[in-house]
Amino acid sequence: MKKAPFLLAGLLALFSVYPAFALRFERGENVRISQPVNEDIYVVGGTINVEAPVYGDIWCAGGTVIISDTVRGDIVVVGGTVNLRGYAAESVRAAGGTLNLSGGIGGDLIITGGTITVERGALIGGEMAVASGNVVLDGSVRGAVQAASGKLSLSGSVEKGLEFNGEELYLNGAVRGNSVLIASKITLGNAAALSGNVRYWTLGGEMDFGPVLREGATATFDPSLKRPSQRPNYWFLGFASLAAVVWYLLAVLVLLWVGQRLFSGVFSRAAQQAQKEPVRSAGYGFLYFAVVPVVFVLLFISLIGIPLGLVIMFLYLLLMALANVITALVAAHALVQYKGYSWSSWQFLLAALGLLVLLKIVGLIPIIGWIVSILAVLVAFGAILESTGFLRARSRSAGASTES
Repeated sequence: MKKAPFLLAGLLALFSVYPAFALRFERGENVRISQPVNEDIYVVGGTINVEAPVYGDIWCAGGTVIISDTVRGDIVVVGGTVNLRGYAAESVRAAGGTLNLSGGIGGDLIITGGTITVERGALIGGEMAVASGNVVLDGSVRGAVQAASGKLSLSGSVEKGLEFNGEELYLNGAVRGNSVLIASKITLGNAAALSGNVRYWTLGGEMDFGPVLREGATATFDPSLKRPSQRPNYWFLGFASLAAVVWYLLAVLVLLWVGQRLFSGVFSRAAQQAQKEPVRSAGYGFLYFAVVPVVFVLLFISLIGIPLGLVIMFLYLLLMALANVITALVAAHALVQYKGYSWSSWQFLLAALGLLVLLKIVGLIPIIGWIVSILAVLVAFGAILESTGFLRARSRSAGASTES
């Protein structure tokens, strides 16, 4: 298949806008990293065991994730059960059902889950932000702790203050720095020590902190902490978020319906072209997005060309805003052609909506997701340009001009 040199140059230009990087990908039912990794690594699997040092960032998603060795970069992990036993030199962001930290973290810990345990001996060098049903903090945090949970049991130490908002707080450790405590119930253990001033609210009203207060610290009951305007209605926030998502999906569904209604034939032919020569289509798509801005800038330079330049710029920005919708429609047509489906109009629209959501999710993945999303858009737009005959018409026009 003949490839025009400028298409390859266009693709190279696309990738040149990204900084140089090295990536490694692993996937499978059981993934075991037993040799040192010198680059960033993405791992997806049922059970993931990291038993060797990682000298870049690591991104994990799995049913069970166990990281036992040193990670020199950031850790981003999602899993049903997550065990962090090694040392993370940078920050850790984790989400899961059950999370256990027994190693050390040089940076911040941002974590959410059902049950979270920071074991005795674990050290967090930065700050800790946690949202969970149940939190056990027996380790040490050199920064501040912000916790929103059903229950927090703190028997470790916090260097720069504690902010807690939840149902029950059991305090049997040391907290230095000022604290704000909002809980239905606060229980103080024999080893509790608060070395900074405390503002608090409990369902039972004022309580005696007694010998827990150290170094001249004071405890002040503050009824304003419980004011509705200062404590969010989580049911309302959840409903509002759900309503926003539903509204967005309905709006996108309308756009898909309009696009399919007006340009079904265009998207169908583009899907055929994209399947036949995806690299060629991506090259034309890149040229479209690269050249059109230059065109309307040149038109702006000429006073006569300003009105036309404004029209072209408006259409260009509109198509950019609808890029994911257009790409989803082309992809849906390609799926129908490839699989031979006989879908009704609504089945087709729902499939296109699903593909658009998938494209959005993929776009959230750093670097590789961005590249995949951009390439999908480039292929769709390039296929549309080529399948509509626009490029051939321009070629004939250029050829006629040369002959004359």
